[in-house]
Amino acid sequence: MSITVHSGARLLFRVDPVPRESPRGYLCRVAQEHGYGGPLALAEIAGLPRSGLELDENAKRMAYLLRLEPEEWGVMCYRHFREGPRFQRRSFYSERISNDDLNYDRPRVCPSCLGDRAVWWAVWDLGLVTVCPIHRCLLLNQCPACSKRLGWQRPAVHKCRCGLDLRSLTSEAATADQVVIHAAIYRATGLAIGEAAERDVADASLPPGMLQLRLGSLLRLIRFVGSIHEQGMLSRKQRPFLATDLVATKEIGRAAVTVLKDWPHRLHEVLRRVLPPESGRPATLNFGNIFGNFYRHLFCILPRSEFGFLHEEFEQFVIEDWKGLIRGQHRYFSTSVRRNSHWVSASEAERLARTTSIRIMELVRQGQIEGIFQKVSTRIECWVRRESLNQWIEGHDAKLARYMPRPEAERALGLRNFTITSVASAGVVRYVRGPEQSLPVGSFFFLREDVMKIKHAFEKHAVPAQEYAKPGAVIALRHAMKNYLGRDSGLADVIRAVLDGTLVPTGRTSRFRGITGYLFPSADLRKYRPVSDVKMPPGGFLNFKEAATVLGVKRCVMHGLEAQGILATAAGHRNGFAKLIRATDVQGFADRYVTATALAKQLNVKTKSLIQHLNDSNSPLLSVRIHEKGRVNTLFVLKEAATGLQLK
Repeated sequence: MSITVHSGARLLFRVDPVPRESPRGYLCRVAQEHGYGGPLALAEIAGLPRSGLELDENAKRMAYLLRLEPEEWGVMCYRHFREGPRFQRRSFYSERISNDDLNYDRPRVCPSCLGDRAVWWAVWDLGLVTVCPIHRCLLLNQCPACSKRLGWQRPAVHKCRCGLDLRSLTSEAATADQVVIHAAIYRATGLAIGEAAERDVADASLPPGMLQLRLGSLLRLIRFVGSIHEQGMLSRKQRPFLATDLVATKEIGRAAVTVLKDWPHRLHEVLRRVLPPESGRPATLNFGNIFGNFYRHLFCILPRSEFGFLHEEFEQFVIEDWKGLIRGQHRYFSTSVRRNSHWVSASEAERLARTTSIRIMELVRQGQIEGIFQKVSTRIECWVRRESLNQWIEGHDAKLARYMPRPEAERALGLRNFTITSVASAGVVRYVRGPEQSLPVGSFFFLREDVMKIKHAFEKHAVPAQEYAKPGAVIALRHAMKNYLGRDSGLADVIRAVLDGTLVPTGRTSRFRGITGYLFPSADLRKYRPVSDVKMPPGGFLNFKEAATVLGVKRCVMHGLEAQGILATAAGHRNGFAKLIRATDVQGFADRYVTATALAKQLNVKTKSLIQHLNDSNSPLLSVRIHEKGRVNTLFVLKEAATGLQLK
C-alpha cells in the first residue's frame, strides 16, 4: 500500500499510550490500530528516516503525528542524557540507565502477558530482562514458526512478521532464582509483580540495600556480581555487556542471584573459593593477585554511597577470612579493615598497645608476641598477629590495673607532676616507668595500694578545718614544701612519719588540695628538713629567720654571724632553699650572749651609754659586721659580764 506524505500530516485518531509501555511497542500498536503494515509506515507519513523516530530533534513532529502532547511522547522515549564528554545515559520513565542496558535489535516478549493484554512493556527492552516474574516463564526472542528473530517492525504487537500469533506460544518455565532477580528489576521499574513474586523476593533474603536502589544502579549491580566466575574472580578486563545475547544475559542473572541470595552467606562462599590452601606463611599471600580485580572494579564502579552493603560485606569477608597482610596501598578500604584484620603493622600495633614500634619489635623477637619480619624493597617491615597482640595487651592491662596513671595519682594526693615523681623516686610510692612496661617514654604509673595508703593515712585523722593565712606556730604542708622541705626527700620523710604514726596533723585548710592542706606544728616539721650528708640532730635545724627570732635580732645579723664563722651553716645547702643552722648551736649562742640593745632595755639606759661604759671597763664585746647599706655593727655582750653590771 502506497502512502502519500503531506506536510503537517496527522493520524486520523489518537491511540492512548499505556503507562510503562515501550515507545517502539506503542508505535507498533498505533500502526496496527490504523491498519498500517507496521511502525515504519508512520515514519513515511511523518517524512522521517526509519531509524530516527525517537530522536529529540524529531520529538515534536512525531508527537504531532500521533496526536500526543510533546511531553507525553518525550516521557515514553529513551532520550539521551549527557554526562561528561559523552552521551552515556538514557531516560527510562524518569529513571536513568546506561546505553548498554537497552536491547533494541532482538526484542523479547512474554506470550502470557500478550494474552492478558496486547502491550509491549518497556521492561522487555532492558537487556538483562529474560524472565517474566508475573507468569514465571522465560521471554522469547525468536519465532518458532519462521525460526527468525523477532523484530520491532511487525504487523502487530502480538504477531510475528510471518503472521504467527505470539499469544499461542508456550514459553519455558523459569527457576525460582530467575524469578527473584527479575522481580527485583520489575519492582525498580514501577511494575506490579504479584503476591507470589513478592513472597519469593522476601524469602530469598536479598540485601536490604539492594531493594532500595534505583533502576540504573540495580542493573549495574546485577551486571557486576553476575560477572563473578564460579571461582569467585573477575577478569582484569571485563567483556562488554551484549544486551542482545540471550544466553549471556541468562547466565548473568543466574550468577547474580547466586551471590545475592541468602545475603551475605552466598557472597562469602563465592569469595572463599578463591583463597589458596592454608600455608602458614601470610607474607606469601598477595591480596592484589587474588582479589585485586574484584577490589578495583567494586570500588571504581559501585560507589560506597549507593552500594555500602556490598562494600561492608566484602570488607567483613577480608576481616574474617583473609589471613594475609593488608598494606596501606589498598586505599579504598575503610579504617575498620586495618583495625580488625588478622595482621597489623608495627605502627598500628604501637597505637593499639600504647607503646613504641621499637618495643613491639623487641617483644616479637622475644617471642612474647607472634609476628613476622619481611623485607620490602630496602626496608624491613614488622607485622604482628592481632590475636596474639590482643592477648598481650589484655595481660599487660591486667598487670597495670594495680597501678595509677600519673594524673589520677596527682588528683588523689593533691601533688603536682614533679612532686609526686620525686616522692616516688625517694621510695615512698612504688612505681613503674613507661619503657619498663611497654608504654610511651616519660609516662609514670604508681602502685595504687601505696597511693591510697598515703591518702588514708592523712584522712584517718579527723582534724578540724581551721582558718590559715601564713606559717606560724602551725604550718601547712604546702608552705613547708615551698619553704624548706622541698618536694623530694624532705616531703618523703614527712609522709613516712605520717604513715608510721610518729607525725600527726593538727588541722586542715581548704586553701590547698589533697595532703598539702594539712597543718602541722612548725617545730615538728623542722626535724624533717633535708640536708645532704648530715645526720639530722635531735633539735633539728633552723633557718636564718627562725634563728634571728631566737636571738632577738634581724635576719641580716645572722648573715654576719655566718660570715665571721661564729655560727656555721649545715653542709649540703641547695640553691632555692634557706641556709640551715643547727638549732643547738643557735641556742648555745643565745645562752652565752645577749645583744647590747636588749641589755640596755633591761637596765633602762641608753644603748650608746651602755656601750661607752663597757668600753671604759674593758668588758669583752662581740661585734658583728653587717654589710647592708645604712646598717651599723651589732654588739653582743657575754651574759657572764652582764651579770651584776652596775652603771655609775
